[in-house]
Amino acid sequence: MNPFSIADAHPDPEQELIDLAWRTYGPPALRFATVLVGPDDAHDIATSAFLRVLNSTGWVGLDQPQSYLFRAVSSEAHNHQRQRSRRWRRDLHAITAHDTVDNPVDLDVIRALAKLTIAQRSVVFLTYWNDMTEAAVADALGLSTGTVHRTLVRARIQLRKALS
Repeated sequence: MNPFSIADAHPDPEQELIDLAWRTYGPPALRFATVLVGPDDAHDIATSAFLRVLNSTGWVGLDQPQSYLFRAVSSEAHNHQRQRSRRWRRDLHAITAHDTVDNPVDLDVIRALAKLTIAQRSVVFLTYWNDMTEAAVADALGLSTGTVHRTLVRARIQLRKALS
């Protein structure tokens, strides 16, 4: 007897809920993670955050599970950034400096965005790519509206300096 036919005949209701949750909240979490850490690590960040949310107690009863997942993705991105920074500094000591050539403007934009903190990238992404208001961003990230406004202003100033 094929073991897959048994699983197909009697699907696990909990697994169905998990699949539905991933289909519903996974794509926005993946887009958010892509902005925060780039396309190479986004899937790992989004799935790690999703699994952490699934393992937490009471996630099913949340009023806004997407906001909760956004916070988890942001936290996972912070952890990833810290690990990458430590690894980068360690590796930097092992290599010599290389001459570089001027890069096109689009790479300058990417570099400027990469220099923003995770919190700044989170606020910029949700504000401009998701067309969310400051209040909605604050609610999604669990911050005050004033913190979101201040973070957005500082991110704009930093981007303006880097790109001018």
